[in-house]
Amino acid sequence: MYKLWGAFFITLFVSFALTPMVRRLSGKLNIYAKHSDRTMHVGQIPKLGGAAILFALYLGILFLLTFDKTIFDGDYRYLVSLVTGSFLLFMLGAFDDKYDLNCNIKLLVEFVVAILAVYAGWRIEVLLLPGAYELELGIWTYPVSVLWIAGIINAINLIDGLDGLASGIIIVVLFASAAIAALFGNLLVVSLAIILAGAVFGFVKYNLTPASIFLGDAGSLSLGFLLGCMTMGASEVQTGKVAAFIPLLLLAIPITDTMLAIVRRVRRRVHPFHADQDHLHHRLVRLGFSQAGAAMVLIGLSLIFGIMALLFAQEIRTEQRLFTLLVSLFK
Repeated sequence: MYKLWGAFFITLFVSFALTPMVRRLSGKLNIYAKHSDRTMHVGQIPKLGGAAILFALYLGILFLLTFDKTIFDGDYRYLVSLVTGSFLLFMLGAFDDKYDLNCNIKLLVEFVVAILAVYAGWRIEVLLLPGAYELELGIWTYPVSVLWIAGIINAINLIDGLDGLASGIIIVVLFASAAIAALFGNLLVVSLAIILAGAVFGFVKYNLTPASIFLGDAGSLSLGFLLGCMTMGASEVQTGKVAAFIPLLLLAIPITDTMLAIVRRVRRRVHPFHADQDHLHHRLVRLGFSQAGAAMVLIGLSLIFGIMALLFAQEIRTEQRLFTLLVSLFK
């Protein structure tokens, strides 16, 4: 365990040291978030922050592979798919940050990456519902899993609208996921969630109000992909069997915001990914909250949902142990 927390602090310090360098690089490449009538920041803000986070994450993974290979034993296809998918989406997001790509091209790449991840093993085969009811997905395993990953990629992208908001929610989700994964013995997710949390922690100091750098699409798309896979993996009660409400609770705020945005835009007869200023954080600001205050409200709500997910997982784990005990008594 000490090696894992060592990796956490390595990723934290690397991300913290690297972010100012990435900020300068973003300026040289002229990759800025420019102020418009659909944004809430003032001036031009560099937006390649995801580069520092991913570099730190990959370094943390390399550290663990070097000093404790048992953490990833038997899970290399899962690990390779996460590294490959997050890198591909980082590159897609970086091009989008620079050249403003067509949203349909972005969606196509997101679905391709999601399909590769599902093929590697990040998928839902059975949904565990309340009352211990199990719903076998059968042929729907792949489409449901792909839609989940692609949906979370875009949910994190859409919630990234205030200084520190997306990064704060991501940290909450990662620590809650690590705790839940530990309950179910999903050590790969525990390890990845903790070292990724360290990388985001190192970045978040520069992302708080007034932010000097943003995640950008390069960061939000790649981190959304990682969260989509890891929340699913954290909630695995058994291989392929996912407790349905746990990932929904973990990502309740981004999912709610995305669903409201899609309904709102379809009713207005505009593209579901057409930007507007009616997200949850925009509405809180219009109600009188400061940008920092609105971000804290949503991060706080995310924390409450994360605690609920952890309690729900604890109940499932207790029921599993009780069932195992009863089976052993009547053998």
